[in-house]
Amino acid sequence: MTAESKKVIHDYYRRVWEDGDVSAIPALFAPGYVNHAGARGTLKGPEGILANYRSLKDAFPDVAFTLDLVISEGSRVCAYYTMTGTHKGTFMNIAPTGNAVKVPGIGIYEVRNGMIVESWVVRDSLVLLRQLGADVTARPA
Repeated sequence: MTAESKKVIHDYYRRVWEDGDVSAIPALFAPGYVNHAGARGTLKGPEGILANYRSLKDAFPDVAFTLDLVISEGSRVCAYYTMTGTHKGTFMNIAPTGNAVKVPGIGIYEVRNGMIVESWVVRDSLVLLRQLGADVTARPA
């Protein structure tokens, strides 16, 4: 199962993010899929992945993911990645800056029967916000 599970994750990043083939999403993500996306909340089903894809592509049209390390055990796959892109659309209420970003992240994926059924994905939002010039020093009153 380990090699098969890793292949599903490689296929996801290649087909969806590299090739821009959003029609692959329903084949890769189970209907009951849940993504525990840290600060971004919870994404559900293939439609949650599609919404995340569109949101990132709107803000960073050239967004790309490099899989720096992919390890697996049984049905779980951990991918350490680097996200790159150019900020050309509004993101988290931040107007386009034209800034290039390079952001690390980690995704842990549960793969069953050739589909992603659950994931825990966290990217370094502080690094991203700093690269967009956001004031990250402000503290709530």
